[in-house]
Amino acid sequence: MARKVDHDERRREIAEKAMRLFSQVGYENVSLIMIAASAGVSRTVLYRYFCSKREVMDAAISTVTTAIERECSVLVATREPAVVRLEKVCHAVVETMFRNREFVIAVFDYVLGLVRTGADMTGGIAARTSGTRSLIRMLLEHAKRRGELPKDIIVDRISDAIYAEFESCAMRIVLATEKDARAAKVRFSDVIRAISIWK
Repeated sequence: MARKVDHDERRREIAEKAMRLFSQVGYENVSLIMIAASAGVSRTVLYRYFCSKREVMDAAISTVTTAIERECSVLVATREPAVVRLEKVCHAVVETMFRNREFVIAVFDYVLGLVRTGADMTGGIAARTSGTRSLIRMLLEHAKRRGELPKDIIVDRISDAIYAEFESCAMRIVLATEKDARAAKVRFSDVIRAISIWK
């Protein structure tokens, strides 16, 4: 009797293998044949799961962002003060970005290529980061309600500023101006400390 294939699991495995491939040689240099070979499947099988290289890249990005959201959800669920949890979430995201620096570079290359063709990436990027952004906004709201942050802060603006720092971190990875997560983590801690004492 043939073993039943878990299609969601197979799709995730292909996306993970493709992520490594994109990290090693860049999005433009990867072909569907290379993706199939790295995943140990035929092109026919690959086409059952993905219609294009772009679809594979989108799935690889989702794999990383889902892992980040899972890790952050665990940190959010603790009983520590909200500002402490916020700092830990920011540090966890930064560590994941640096741990996957080659993939961050490949994603940047991919997005830049799409922008060059006139594609509007605003919605796609927002969709991929909405889970983490929601966690950050929730922690800020919770900290404000509990008096850990000043009552007059505007949560959406602070959330946008924190997200902009993630974008800055990604750019520093792409430009290789920072080799590890230490300086980025210090910046996040400084931002959180600053908003905690903001008058």
